[in-house]
Amino acid sequence: MAAFIKKFLWFFIIINSGILLVFGISSVSYETILTVNIWRIFGMSSATALVTAGVFSIEPRKPMKRAVNILLMAAHFLSLCAIVFFGGTQFGWFETSFSGFISVIVSVGIVYAFTAGVYILLAKKEAEDLNKALEKYGKEDGKQE
Repeated sequence: MAAFIKKFLWFFIIINSGILLVFGISSVSYETILTVNIWRIFGMSSATALVTAGVFSIEPRKPMKRAVNILLMAAHFLSLCAIVFFGGTQFGWFETSFSGFISVIVSVGIVYAFTAGVYILLAKKEAEDLNKALEKYGKEDGKQE
């Protein structure tokens, strides 16, 4: 459970940053962002982070085939689009129309790419740090040539 909460908080921070970025870009022509929208963004970030943490908590016994992984990511993306479309139409961010749904897909796509980019950069840094620690440990034990 602690690992899930850690993933949820991690994704919440990154997704919230991505949503704020998209919201900031889309509201450049407005003078201010209403305070109520900040709480709505937190709510939307929480809902999408919960789904994302759930998806990334799946630990199958054997590696998933590429097709299964692609289907899982597509289902994840579509579920995020559904959450954002429902919430966004309720909050007046998107119209209940085809163009509104296209706006949702683009917005979610931007946040998805942002989150994936941050995730990859941080995971790469963590892997490099782990490799350095393992190399150091090997040298201290005299097992490295």
